[in-house]
Amino acid sequence: MNMYKLILSLFFVFIGFSSVNFVYGQTTRNVVVEHFTNTRCGICANRNPGLFTNLESSKEVMHLSIHPSRPYSNCVLNNHNTSENDARTNYYNIYGSTPRVVVQGEVKSVGEDFSSKSLFSSALNQTTPIELSLNTIKKGDDSLVVDVIVKTTEAHSLSDLNLFVVAAEDTVFYDAPNGEKQHYDVFRKVLLNQAITLSSTDGDSTIYRVSVANHSDWDASRMFAMAMVQNSNDKKIEQVESSKGDADVITVSTKNVTQKFSKIYPNPFKEVLTIQTNNADNYVVEIFDVTGTLIKTKTFQNSTAINTKSFTKGVYIFSISNGESVQVERLIKN
Repeated sequence: MNMYKLILSLFFVFIGFSSVNFVYGQTTRNVVVEHFTNTRCGICANRNPGLFTNLESSKEVMHLSIHPSRPYSNCVLNNHNTSENDARTNYYNIYGSTPRVVVQGEVKSVGEDFSSKSLFSSALNQTTPIELSLNTIKKGDDSLVVDVIVKTTEAHSLSDLNLFVVAAEDTVFYDAPNGEKQHYDVFRKVLLNQAITLSSTDGDSTIYRVSVANHSDWDASRMFAMAMVQNSNDKKIEQVESSKGDADVITVSTKNVTQKFSKIYPNPFKEVLTIQTNNADNYVVEIFDVTGTLIKTKTFQNSTAINTKSFTKGVYIFSISNGESVQVERLIKN
């Protein structure tokens, strides 16, 4: 397999079929528990195992651990990023004691039984008009880069939404003073925290690219992103998704994959796409659907406009090559 074919193959494995939904309608709402704990908290060490056992038998529930500075300000995992750990704790107005859990934006009581199946039951089997997809572009020693795709799957009246995206580490091996030796899904850094407007038209999508340079304290191979669309008024989480488990996408030398020798716009697109390049080389653009089927080829110099009126709604892969370098982009037809 030549380098060009290898790059395309990697890209198709990367996007997967699960990121595309051509049948619009209500989507299953994923569930997340935000777990506020502290590495010097003995009560946490006693109660956390019940939560982890509960999560082990509730695979549909995602987990994110956050380490506030109270009751112990010298918690190592808090000190790594004190301001943002504390900010999320204050967001729910629970700063002051650990452990605490927040399920789908709902704060649970101080004495909540972490091992009880009822901890998650009210949040399960719900639907939402929002689909979230996270596609890892880069995951390696130097950085984590993820595309967050927010898609409307049904007409709705949702407003006052916020997109909260974080970088986390799936396991931190640290022999803590409270006796815990492994710490799971540890929040490391906020990547995006902004108000968004969700289109009311089914099938419409917006892509947000987030990135972070890996810190020397992080195990780059264990880093992932988690995204939450949250109601700013009642803090209810409308949808959540995680890139946990995503593998590296670009495994070849960056000399063979040039990221910016051409510009393709708009994305999402409707009836016409424009491609602009940096020079007058001869270029070939190939357009594939998500099954890998080639649906259009065009040669050009400098720039070209592509009529996409006949394309159905969905995800398409654009491969642009001048014979030496290949640029691969994922675009969405609305």
